[in-house]
Amino acid sequence: MTWMIVTSMVVLALLALVLVVVFGVRQSAQRRSRLDVNRELYEQRRQELAQEHADGLLTDQALTGAEQELDKRFVSENNELEKLEEQAVGRGIWLPAIIIVVLAVVGYTLFGSWQQQHYAEQARKALPGLAEKVITEQQTSPTQEELELFALGLRQRLHEDGGDALAWMLYARAAAALQQYEQAIEAYERAYQMDSERSGILLGYAQLLINVGGAEQLQRAGRLLGQLLALDPQNIDALSLTGAVAYQRGDWQQAVQAWSVLLRVMPEDDPRYAAVENALTDAQQKLAGTERQLVVTVQLAEELRQQLPANATLFVFAKAANGAPMPAAVVRQPVSEFPIDVRLSDANAMLADYKLSQLNQWQVEARISSDDRIEISAGDLGADAITVAADANVEVTLTIDQVLTPAAEQD
Repeated sequence: MTWMIVTSMVVLALLALVLVVVFGVRQSAQRRSRLDVNRELYEQRRQELAQEHADGLLTDQALTGAEQELDKRFVSENNELEKLEEQAVGRGIWLPAIIIVVLAVVGYTLFGSWQQQHYAEQARKALPGLAEKVITEQQTSPTQEELELFALGLRQRLHEDGGDALAWMLYARAAAALQQYEQAIEAYERAYQMDSERSGILLGYAQLLINVGGAEQLQRAGRLLGQLLALDPQNIDALSLTGAVAYQRGDWQQAVQAWSVLLRVMPEDDPRYAAVENALTDAQQKLAGTERQLVVTVQLAEELRQQLPANATLFVFAKAANGAPMPAAVVRQPVSEFPIDVRLSDANAMLADYKLSQLNQWQVEARISSDDRIEISAGDLGADAITVAADANVEVTLTIDQVLTPAAEQD
């Protein structure tokens, strides 16, 4: 890359010399506008920035900043050159050549093209040694600078020859370590398209998607792990991540299954064994909570049958015995024949983070509403609340035998 810089400077120097001769002989007839020269340098630099971005040497953010700075400099220099153009007629023939050389030197110095090219050359030379250090995972982990050099050098190599699945996987790992997640995902996808059965690609890709953590990424990670387990049903890392993905998605059943298998195949002296046991216990408790259900039989006192509101709505709900008044589970349905059996579970939760299975005691209530609202209104009917201990299967009977009074009227 250095020889390219030297060659460019020599070419610019020769161009300046030619301009000196031309301006000296036919200044008025063939004078080349310095504004045109500046525009050419501007366009040349924009092309260089675009190429450096395409080669992976500049991020999107760095490219935008460099282009904005280049635009500002171009406008500023044009204004200055226009003033000089008006004042410099007949002053001599050296100024255009000097401006060209100065702009070239300033451009390369300020925009760092020569520094980036030199850095890229360093990366290519260091790539074999860095690759060995990164791949073999020596006791001394690569530094941030070494990872950046490795990623840059490998990216250049991939740009030149297209690479193979292993090379793209290594680049993805380096990009992920540098927290360049978009580049890492793109690289893993390229590696996956080339070899969809390499366990390292499937596992690394899934791990990255889990770390990103979006719903779509978790779904994709689950498919990759399922593919890996189809190839290697006892893969410890795949089983561990499968349980983690299921846990994050609230699929306690799958988490329990994955971690139960993992404990059967994992040696008990593995340092991760205790952590997996704790995670399995937690998932089992959450699964047991989701299996809890409350069966409520609602009866209506005979003396209130004539007072049923037209188009009445039945609300059956359970909330904390001592705590928030908001129901943890609620069923709303039109009034029909009594008695009515209603089942409450986590599936009837009003909020994703406030469920029946999270409570130790349930306060169960039933209410017939005249205006389709759970809040008490005039003419609503209700039953005395019953508090029961939370358990796997609980059955209670509520008898609606009261005409309720709104809180405002009670005051």
